[in-house]
Amino acid sequence: MNFSFTRVLIRNNILKENTIGGIVMGRRYKLFILIALTCILAFIGTIAFDTQVSYAASLEQLKAVFIVNFIKLTKWPNDITKFEIGVYKNKTFADTLGRILAGKKIQGKDVEVLTAEDASQFANCHVIFMSKNATGELGDVFAKVNALGNNPAKLTIGETKDDSFINSGGIINFVEQGARIKFKVNLIPAKAKNLTISAKLLKLALDVKQ
Repeated sequence: MNFSFTRVLIRNNILKENTIGGIVMGRRYKLFILIALTCILAFIGTIAFDTQVSYAASLEQLKAVFIVNFIKLTKWPNDITKFEIGVYKNKTFADTLGRILAGKKIQGKDVEVLTAEDASQFANCHVIFMSKNATGELGDVFAKVNALGNNPAKLTIGETKDDSFINSGGIINFVEQGARIKFKVNLIPAKAKNLTISAKLLKLALDVKQ
């Protein structure tokens, strides 16, 4: 799939997402989606994709760019020389995120994407994404993550269908609403780790737990 076709695909998807069940998305959410899609086009460049790319795969790309924006809109308490993003039990998503970030910087820093089947291997990660595969083992995963300490502080991101990720101490959880992606934020663990999340991001959240 060439770049121009990717642009058409994304354009078609955003047209589909503008109305779900006759409900028009809020202006702020559409603006955030537009920014995210613009970032996708900027990051993807001329990356070749299989011609059978599905709509679900496009949502995964969108989640990856959301994560990039989450990092951009979060301030860490300590100086960072390189961002490390850990992806738990989802190599496919890690590869997608890695392709989007190849050769790019966030907050002027290099970025490395890691994947592991054991959360204790994310000791040096600033961001940990727990895929749906972790839903049934959140207690164990968070126990391992918390045992790693806060040097560096870790921004945890999940994608559970319910509030189990947030209730387990996660910071940002993706919420899929039909063909749309939104998110919830838990400021309690963020503040405990001295992570500062931008008010701009909080305004776009479905819910903010404080």
